[in-house]
Amino acid sequence: MVIPCHNAAKTLARCLSAVYAQSALPVEVIVVDDASTDATAAIAAGFPCRTITVDPNRGPAAARNLGAARAVGEVLFFLDADIELRPDALASAAAALAAPGVGLVQGVYAAEPMIDDGPVERYKTLFEHRWRTAAAGPTDVTLFALTAIRTEVFTAARGFDETLRSGEDVEFGSRLPARWTAVTDPAVVGRHDDVDRLGALLAEQWRRSLRFAELLARARRSPSTSNTVRTGAYGPAAVLAAAAIAATAPLAIWSPWLALLPVLFTAAFALASAPLLTAAAANGHRWAATVFALHLLYVGTAGLASLVGVLRPAVWRVRA
Repeated sequence: MVIPCHNAAKTLARCLSAVYAQSALPVEVIVVDDASTDATAAIAAGFPCRTITVDPNRGPAAARNLGAARAVGEVLFFLDADIELRPDALASAAAALAAPGVGLVQGVYAAEPMIDDGPVERYKTLFEHRWRTAAAGPTDVTLFALTAIRTEVFTAARGFDETLRSGEDVEFGSRLPARWTAVTDPAVVGRHDDVDRLGALLAEQWRRSLRFAELLARARRSPSTSNTVRTGAYGPAAVLAAAAIAATAPLAIWSPWLALLPVLFTAAFALASAPLLTAAAANGHRWAATVFALHLLYVGTAGLASLVGVLRPAVWRVRA
């Protein structure tokens, strides 16, 4: 098991405690401390894991590669330091990885956060749980927060691109050898400590969507790799509805009749987001309304960033 971390003092103890409470224990646990300035190293020292210290900071791609290079065994399990695994997570991953042709098994986040820091985090955790669970089965989008991969597959794909500071796990999936299948398994579960402030949530989503769109634009299908990266996290209907709301809302200034357009698109957005909103409604209509508002902002940010990410290379070519 490889756990890359940077300033993970808040969550690392819970992460490692859950690892050592697994029904099927890992052969070894390697913590890669990527130039932390908090108590990360001291916390890791309190567990029977192997700690590798990196200085200066090199980012998650390099930390994962370093841990993988020092690991032994036929399977690597990559785990982020802000995740608390369910006790049967490793056993479930091993069972799924034993299926013929499966080279990578990624888990899902639980519906509840590891540490509840407020409504933004509760929304984000619920959203991540819903879309990842709905994506169960074969996938082209690789996310390495809690993921098992055959060592031979990781080696064949040449590890993570260390020039990337974000999106390195998605980019890795575009180089997955075609003869191996990646799957999302809802039986591999971990509670995640996610972002808990609105500004940080939207900024993170902007960066990730921008990077994802750039990777998507340059990814190409080839005989040696699996399908081109794609995702259904938000759904095109929700993204289009959010864009239409923003585009038509100013029209209400000109005519009351035109004000019906954003209302209609808001209803369309709610319909496209029905599974998430239905799950939220189990905790009351006020919470469902809060989730609706946060989701609209989140999806709108993703759509705008994706558009910028797709168009930016074309603009550069024109300027050149």
